[in-house]
Amino acid sequence: MKVTLLVKDILKRPFFKNSTVLAGEGGLDREVKWAHIVEIARFGHLLNGNEVILSTGIGWANDVEKSLSYLQQLLDYNASALCVELVVHVTSLPQKMLELADKHHFPIIVFTEEVKFIDITKDLHEQILGYHEDVWWKLEKLYNMLYKELISNGGVGDFLKILHKETNGQTVLKHEDEYRFFPSPPTRKKQQMINDLQIDKSNYDEQQVTLLGSHIATLYLIKETHQLTQFDKLAVKRCAEILVQFFWKNQQQKEATIMKKNEWMFEAIAGSLTHEEIIAKIHERKPGILTKEAVVAVKPMHKSLLIKDKQNNAETILTMLLKPVLLEYGFQLLSVKDTTQNLYILLLINQQQDHLQSRLELALQSIYEKNNDPFIHNEIQWISFGKIITSYDQLEKSYHTALSTLYYQQNIKRLKKPFYHTLSIYRLIDQIPDREELKEMIDDYIGPLLHYDSEKGTDLLKTLQVYLENLGAKNDTAEQLHIVRQTLYHRLNRIESLIGTDFMHPKKRFMIQFSIYSLQYIDV
Repeated sequence: MKVTLLVKDILKRPFFKNSTVLAGEGGLDREVKWAHIVEIARFGHLLNGNEVILSTGIGWANDVEKSLSYLQQLLDYNASALCVELVVHVTSLPQKMLELADKHHFPIIVFTEEVKFIDITKDLHEQILGYHEDVWWKLEKLYNMLYKELISNGGVGDFLKILHKETNGQTVLKHEDEYRFFPSPPTRKKQQMINDLQIDKSNYDEQQVTLLGSHIATLYLIKETHQLTQFDKLAVKRCAEILVQFFWKNQQQKEATIMKKNEWMFEAIAGSLTHEEIIAKIHERKPGILTKEAVVAVKPMHKSLLIKDKQNNAETILTMLLKPVLLEYGFQLLSVKDTTQNLYILLLINQQQDHLQSRLELALQSIYEKNNDPFIHNEIQWISFGKIITSYDQLEKSYHTALSTLYYQQNIKRLKKPFYHTLSIYRLIDQIPDREELKEMIDDYIGPLLHYDSEKGTDLLKTLQVYLENLGAKNDTAEQLHIVRQTLYHRLNRIESLIGTDFMHPKKRFMIQFSIYSLQYIDV
């Protein structure tokens, strides 16, 4: 029988006898629903929330930045507590990490004597689930056999075979509308089982296999209800957890192969292929695809702070997540990885009659709302779109304007709608090839203000910018700057003495504002 377990309760367990709460005492009432041993870098997306995480700290505890990143994942994914062994490899934790834990009332529990994490997880799981020691060891044996097959590149049939052997039940996996059985019954019996699974739920246990928030398969153990034991149900759950990793691993490999085949896109964005050649390449990869208007997007590769992930596997999460949602909204997606530029290049091809812009915005919003994963939220915001094109020999233009959108996001500010057409005046600035000319223009129109602010420590340029944005409304400007009107008058007089009394004249005003925007765009 399940019980509600809190962090303060686990401190009373025998294995925590010599533990100490080093930080986050305000969070001891957090609920504990599971316990994991985590020594890998990126793990947040594997958590369901309310887990106690056990770690030796190897690889992160001796580095402040890595420690903060490790803790931030625990906070983002609503873990309950962190337990660290401070004995051999790690003897202390960074003060900034402890301060962050205190700020968020996140308990950090440390052991100053060597402990066996496997014994701790066993004890906590028994408390949470209420099953006995023999069930625990049977589950541990099952998990080890399943995991061995996983790392040995075993197939679906191998997992079903192990589950059958340990439960003595008929195992079935439904994936992509196909059914896999072990042991394999005669054809007529198979069809009868499929019909029963669709109609009568009284004689089997089932567990959904979910990847990136989507249901991709269902695992069944067929037995008479009265024969299903607690171990049977937990065994199905464990096997489903391994299948998640199996499908994730296979999808990653599949995605890497697909990206390799899409490297012809490098020639397309370099302008080396004609419209007809590009269409032929697309149809070779996606037979029957409609080649209507399209748009190129780019997204920077983000490496983990904890380890060097040479394949950047964590980021394939995003492309795997994008494809089904974009397809639902009427887009085909082709992607390729440009390791020389540290970019993912995405080609979205419209498959519907209406204009793609509004549907594309809805698709991105849908992905954002359906996923609570902070990693996914962050990565979606970095996708930067170029100009929409109708002729495929213009992919080069779409690509370069996508780079402009990304440059804006990286150097000026993040965009709620990261599309090239939203860059406004920056589209004009981006088209000026001579940066020296741009710098001279800035110096001609606002140079005196820049020099004065630098020498005197004033903020006249900011005052002018706000004044122009408020169309010369003095009350609004003073209020926005949090100064009295008299101070504003004094600043405006100084501005006039530096750049002239005609700075509000339409033509000069436009050039001043253009120079202010340009200043944000380049290093002067």
